[in-house]
Amino acid sequence: MLKRIVRVISLLMYRSIGIRLPHSFWPGGRVFSGIRRLLLIGMGCRVGKGCELEPHIDVGFSPNLTIGDRCQINQNITIKTAIIGNDVMIAPGTVFLDRFHNFNRIDIPMAQQGATERQMTVVEDDVWIGQNVIFMPGLKVSRGSVVGSGAVVTKDVIPYAVVAGVPAKIVRYRDGKSDESI
Repeated sequence: MLKRIVRVISLLMYRSIGIRLPHSFWPGGRVFSGIRRLLLIGMGCRVGKGCELEPHIDVGFSPNLTIGDRCQINQNITIKTAIIGNDVMIAPGTVFLDRFHNFNRIDIPMAQQGATERQMTVVEDDVWIGQNVIFMPGLKVSRGSVVGSGAVVTKDVIPYAVVAGVPAKIVRYRDGKSDESI
């Protein structure tokens, strides 16, 4: 019961104050980022050490979220169901979807068909995600990859790939693989 009370208080504090605190680059900004970290932990998220957490990271009301060490998560992010590795950089405006609306029946309005089950997105270590990227639910973004700004990621991203576009496709590799296979 006490754990639930702590989660609710942390949720209220995060949603009302934490997401509105100034950026980490302001004077004393590490304190603001640290407060956001503590409030997320209080909500039941796992957040590693040395993370920079900027304002307006929307984690919803019952997040299933793990963030590794030394991550940089910028402002205006939506991320509710994900595992994020170490040393991950996420630019502003990125959205991690975790479910879809059901729409298969035509005898019932789509708004009344409910949603699919939540799906976990996994972002491995040393990944750079550009601005305004959208991830479909349940994907794996492998170690060392880069996702270009504005991409819509609909498939898993292989290690050390640089992907871009709508839908995202491999445009090159970071580890010296031949570009002939693209």
